[in-house]
Amino acid sequence: MPKHRSIAVSLVDLGSIVEEFHYGPYSRFWWKMSTDKENVTFFPLRIGQKTKTCLNSHDFFVTIVVGNKNHAFLPGYLCQSDAYISQIESDPSNAISSVYLQIFENGTRFSGPLVLGWQDEDIIHKLLGDVLFVPISIIIESLKIFIYGIGISSQVDWLNAGSGYKSSLIYKFNGNKQAIYVSKIEEDKCILEIYQDNQMKKKFEGETPIAVWKKSELMKKYNGNLLFGLENSFVQTLIHQHKVKLPICFPKNWNDYSIMKQIYNYHLKRRTIANLNWHQLFLGWLEQESPIIELYSQLRILYPNNHKFSDRELRAWQSMLRDVGSYNVTPWSNKESEYQFWSRSSQPEQDRVTLQQLSKIGFLVSTPIHMPNKTKTFWNSFRRALDDNKQNCDGKRRVLSIIADEFSYSELETNLNVGRHTISESRKHARVNGYGAPPLLKPVIHRVKLKEEMLSQFELFFADKKNVNMSSYKTDNKSGLPVLYLQDHKRALWKNFHEQYPDGMQRTSFMTRLEGGRFQYKEDLGGLCMTCNECGYLVFAEIEKIIEKYVIDPGIRKELVNESQSLRRYLRKDFDKKLQIDDMGNAIHVSCVSHCLRHAFGDCDRDHPKVCQNCEGLFEFFEKLKNNLDITHYQTLEEYQKQLISFMSHHARKTYLNAQLNSNLLQLDLDGALLIVDYKMRILPKSSRETKSEFFGKRGWSLHSILVYTKNSETHNFNIQAFDHWSNDTKQDAWFTASSLHSVIETLEKKPSWITIISDNGPHYHNTELMIILSYWKEWYNVSIKNWIFLEAGEAKTSIDSHHAQITHAIKRYVKLGYDITSGENIEDAIKDLAGTHVVHIQPNRSQDRKSTLGTIQGITNWSEWVWPNETDDLGYIYGRALPGFGSWNKFSPSKIQKIAKERIFVKPNPVITQHTRPNQPWITSSIKKKGTVSKLYL
Repeated sequence: MPKHRSIAVSLVDLGSIVEEFHYGPYSRFWWKMSTDKENVTFFPLRIGQKTKTCLNSHDFFVTIVVGNKNHAFLPGYLCQSDAYISQIESDPSNAISSVYLQIFENGTRFSGPLVLGWQDEDIIHKLLGDVLFVPISIIIESLKIFIYGIGISSQVDWLNAGSGYKSSLIYKFNGNKQAIYVSKIEEDKCILEIYQDNQMKKKFEGETPIAVWKKSELMKKYNGNLLFGLENSFVQTLIHQHKVKLPICFPKNWNDYSIMKQIYNYHLKRRTIANLNWHQLFLGWLEQESPIIELYSQLRILYPNNHKFSDRELRAWQSMLRDVGSYNVTPWSNKESEYQFWSRSSQPEQDRVTLQQLSKIGFLVSTPIHMPNKTKTFWNSFRRALDDNKQNCDGKRRVLSIIADEFSYSELETNLNVGRHTISESRKHARVNGYGAPPLLKPVIHRVKLKEEMLSQFELFFADKKNVNMSSYKTDNKSGLPVLYLQDHKRALWKNFHEQYPDGMQRTSFMTRLEGGRFQYKEDLGGLCMTCNECGYLVFAEIEKIIEKYVIDPGIRKELVNESQSLRRYLRKDFDKKLQIDDMGNAIHVSCVSHCLRHAFGDCDRDHPKVCQNCEGLFEFFEKLKNNLDITHYQTLEEYQKQLISFMSHHARKTYLNAQLNSNLLQLDLDGALLIVDYKMRILPKSSRETKSEFFGKRGWSLHSILVYTKNSETHNFNIQAFDHWSNDTKQDAWFTASSLHSVIETLEKKPSWITIISDNGPHYHNTELMIILSYWKEWYNVSIKNWIFLEAGEAKTSIDSHHAQITHAIKRYVKLGYDITSGENIEDAIKDLAGTHVVHIQPNRSQDRKSTLGTIQGITNWSEWVWPNETDDLGYIYGRALPGFGSWNKFSPSKIQKIAKERIFVKPNPVITQHTRPNQPWITSSIKKKGTVSKLYL
C-alpha cells in the first residue's frame, strides 16, 4: 500500500529564484532533495511558489514566502482556502492542517511535501527550469557540507577552485548553539563567515582555505580544504568539468572572437544585459599603449547611462578578466574604493608596485577628482547635523543614535569630535527609543471600536463600481448619502472584501454596516439604465415567458429557465470583471477573444487562442432554445440574441469609458483642471404644507452643476469645487451649457491653462453648436480644452451624481424643517452649506444673435471623444472619434466648420450672474494611486 493518499497537485505560480536566499548564507534551507532514487538532485523552494490541491471539495492554496515565525530568512508556508488562512508556518504540514482544522473542525494531518508537489516529477522539473547551478551536498564524518557555488582558477593552494565557490556547514559556535559556517572564494582571497541569530557574528579572511580556517581557531581537527569541501572527489570532478569547458586564453588571443565568446558564455552571458558589445572592451584595451585600464570607467562606456551594476555582475566580469589573462593590480582594498585597475601585462607585479608607490605619495587617489568622496561627505554632513542640534536627549543624542551602534568609540570621536559620554548616552537612546526616534512620551489612548484605516477600507471598497451601482437621485434618509445597489450577494461581497483587505474589519462588523436603507440588493437594475433594461432585463423576461409557455417537457423547461438566469447573472455581474484596463485608461490585450477590449474595438492584431465558455454559452443557449421551440419563434430568438450581444457591447463601452475618469485624474497636473458637468432633474416648488391639488402646474427651475477638480500643490490631493447654477430658464440646451461654463471659468481664482471635460452624452452636451462654441475658448478665455469625453448612456455615474443626491437630501431636509421652495433663492439657502459648493443664479442672454440656422456634424452622436488642437498646423480644427484611444480622428477644418455654421455668428456668452455663495468647508479628496488594474471609483 502507498504510504500517503494520492492527492492531485497543480502548480499555480512558479515563483522566482532570488540570489540573496538561494545562493546566500541560508541557501541550504532553500533547496530540498528529491525522493527519486534513480536521479537524486536538489530542487529550489522558489519565493512566491504557489500550489493548489483539492481536499474534501475545498481548494487549498499553499504559498512559499520569505521568513516564518521562527526565522526571518528561512522559508515560510502560508495556506489559504476560501476565507480561511493560516499563520506563516515553518512546516507546510502545519500550515495546511491548521486551515483544514478551521474549516472542518477535524484534526486530520496532511503531508506538506505531498501537498506542495515535492513528489511530483513534472513539478520538480518546472522548478529546476531556469536554475543556473544546482547545489550538491557531501558528508565528511559528521559534517554535512552544502556546496552552492562553483568557481575555477589555476590556484594550486585552492585546489583549482576560484572566485564564486561557496559552501556552508552547520556546527556549534559560542557554546552549544548551532551556527552556519559559510566558506567562499572572492577574487584573490578566501573568506569564512559565521551566522547565528539572524546576523553575521564573525568574519575571517585569508589567502588560502587552510589559512582562513586556521585564523578562526575553530574545528582544528579538520584542515581548511576539507571544510571548504575542496578535497572531495565529486567536487573536484565538478571543478574539472567546468575547467575543461573553457579554452586557455592570453591577451594575444583577444582578437579571436570564437575563444572569447566561449569564455563570455561561461562567465557573463547569463549575468548581464543582452545585446552588450562586450568584446569592444578587449579590442580597445589592445589598441591603447598602456597595458592598464580602470575597470569601472571602461564598463560605463559599454552600458547605458542608467544601468546599475549588481555585485554578481561585477564578480562575473572580474572572473572573465582573470580567465583571459589579465590581472587585478589595484593598490587599495574594495572597502576603500570601488575603482579597480587591471593589467594585461606579462609582468603585472611591476604594475602593481608602481601604482602602490603613486598612491602612497599622493599622485594616485582612490576617488577621482570629479567624483565625490562619499565617506568624507557622510562624516561632514553628520557633523553639521550635530552642530545644529542642542545638547539634550532630543538633540545631539537623538541624531547620533542613528549610527552610534555601527561605529566604534574611536571612529566617532575622531570623525565627529564628540565625547565618550555623548556616545554612550546615544547608544542608550537607540535601545530605549529606537535609532533616530524622538524620546518616548506617555501615549494618549483613544479607544475606538474600529480603526480609521478599517473604515476607509470599507468606504473604498463600496466606492468601486464592480461592487455597487449608485443611484442618481435616491438617498438614504438617515445618512443623506446616495443609495448604493449591491452588484452581488452580501456573502460574495464579504469574500471579496476579505481577500482584498485580510487585516480589515471582521465579518460581523462588515455585515452590520450593510444593514439599513443605503445598501440594497436587486436582481433587476434595469431602471438605472435604459439600454440595460431594453437589451438585457426585458429580453430575458420575454425569453422566460416563451419558455414557460411553449416548452412542454417540465425537465427541459426548468433547465432552460435556470440557464437563462445563470446567463443573465453572468452578463450583469461577471462579464465586465473580465475586461482589463490599466490605470491610464488603456485597454489591455487578453488572450480570450470575448474579453479583449482591443479586439472588440477593432484594434488588436494579436492572437486570441482562448475561448470563454460563459460567453460561448450565450450562443449555445439559443441553439438549445431553437431545438426545443417551433420554427415560428426563430426570428424572434435571433432578434433577442442580437439584443443581448448589444447588451454585452454596452457593458464593454461602459467599463472602458468609465475608466477614463480616473485616467484623466491621474494625468491632472498643477496647471490643469478636470470638469464634470451634468443637469439635475428639474427642481419643483415644495412646501411642508403642500396638498395634492397644489402639485399640478408647477414649472420649477433648471439646475446645472459643474465639478472642478484641481490638484493641491502641497498635498497633491484633489480640491473639488461644485458650481450649481439655478435658473428660471428651463431650456437645457447648448447655449445654457456654454453660459454655465463661462460663469465657472470667469469665477475661478486661478484660471487653469487647460481643461478636460467629462459628461454624459445627452443632447444638451453632445451637439454641433456646443462643439463649435468650444473651438473659440482659446480666443475668449485663453484656456485650452484638452478633450471632452462623453460617457455611455445611462452609465455615467460619477461624483456629480453623488452631489446631486446630496442636493436632493438637503432640499428634503430644508422642507421638513418647515421652509418652502417657492423661489430660486430658497434653493440657495437649502444647499449652500454643502462642502465645496458655490450656488448662483444664472440667466442666459437669449437676445444674442442665435436666430440663424445651423447645420449638423454628420455622425456626431457616434463619437465619444472630441479634441480642439492648438498646434499651428491644426489650429481651428475640431477632431472627433469613436472612443478615447481607438479609431481614426474625424477632422473638421475651419472651412468645413464655417459651412456647417452657415450664417451663424458665435459670440462670447454674457449671462446675467448673481454673486456666488461661499462654502463653509472645502471639498477635498485624496489623490489616486496607480494600482496596476482598472480603477472604477465614484470620486
